[in-house]
Amino acid sequence: MSELEKVRADVYNCVRCMVCSAKYNWEQHVLRVCPLWEHSAGFWSNLPAGRNQLALEILEGNLDVSELPVEAIYECLLCANCRQQCGALDLATGKPFIDQPAITKALRAELFAAGLAPEGARMFGDNVEKTHNVLGGPVKGRTSWLTPDIKVATDADTVFFPGCLAAYRSPEIAQATAKILNKAGIKFSILGEEEWCCGNPLIMTGQLRLAKKVAKHNVEQLKGKKVITSCAGCARCFMQEYPELLGEGHELNVVHIVELLPELIESGKIKFKAHKGKKEIVTYHDPCELGRYRGIYDQPRKVIQSIPGIELVEMVRNREKTWCCGGGGGLKAANYALSLEIGKDKIPEALATGAKRIISACPSCKASINDTIRAMGKEAEIKAIDITELVAEES
Repeated sequence: MSELEKVRADVYNCVRCMVCSAKYNWEQHVLRVCPLWEHSAGFWSNLPAGRNQLALEILEGNLDVSELPVEAIYECLLCANCRQQCGALDLATGKPFIDQPAITKALRAELFAAGLAPEGARMFGDNVEKTHNVLGGPVKGRTSWLTPDIKVATDADTVFFPGCLAAYRSPEIAQATAKILNKAGIKFSILGEEEWCCGNPLIMTGQLRLAKKVAKHNVEQLKGKKVITSCAGCARCFMQEYPELLGEGHELNVVHIVELLPELIESGKIKFKAHKGKKEIVTYHDPCELGRYRGIYDQPRKVIQSIPGIELVEMVRNREKTWCCGGGGGLKAANYALSLEIGKDKIPEALATGAKRIISACPSCKASINDTIRAMGKEAEIKAIDITELVAEES
């Protein structure tokens, strides 16, 4: 069965009502829906409903995969804001009636199978094939984030899985997470060179054969263990994508660190420093793969609000209405300039809160937001950090 056949019901359920095309002003506290549509030339294929129509035409035999607009299909952020605002649910299951991100991923799988994927997307697969990480970093560098003061057990029941970005590009996140676990008395081991990319970037770009290969490897390494990760993409992929790729019974016992932190704080295993003087204002950015995909909104806010010297002020668009950072869905590899343009929509919202720091819970979001801040020349005004860095700094 083709990937499009698997989402046939979603394709046919879309009635092209155009909710996903709404463009409003955030200053009026009204939501804009699709980042790609907001920053495109307005072609039908840049709209979620338009991509659904393309999928329908292929299923009906009216269009060939070779005729698809590759650029528009690979520029979707997969942020799921269209699915969130569509609001159509299957009353029997409670699941989205129209899973537009799944339709886009199916279109990408068809394009990749036909050899039509863009070079940036293929690069992900090439890197994973050669080095088992999406960035193409050396295999032996997988544990270069470790510092002498971090204690790692040889074979604990819990495994810390940093993920490619935290291991290679944002080691400070891996280090902060490990130090939090050490402070809390949680013994953990790591996979080291046996840690492979979770496969999320591969799934997002349609490279399902290779994604299955890495998924099987990781399941073999992690089965029977409790897995802790600080990567929103890894956590979601383990929970939601692995059963789809490999079948039932391949779920992993995984938690994102923000799900664990409230419990550690409440139990007194993580204690914060006393604070005197005026509180620092921060704001929080909801990663799409934690928020709209998994409904994790309260836990990170509870953590931030429990820190004595910190005051959380929300951006106008927050929780399920959060505007994507611009780094989702492989867009940075497909169109880096467009990723920055979309990301620029978020910075004025953050600055309006009075915050000097944007807190998030995803290495990709942190990197993308800081890339945008640099592109705007706003480094002196604001920066993004991970929630693990904030907790490690204040505890």
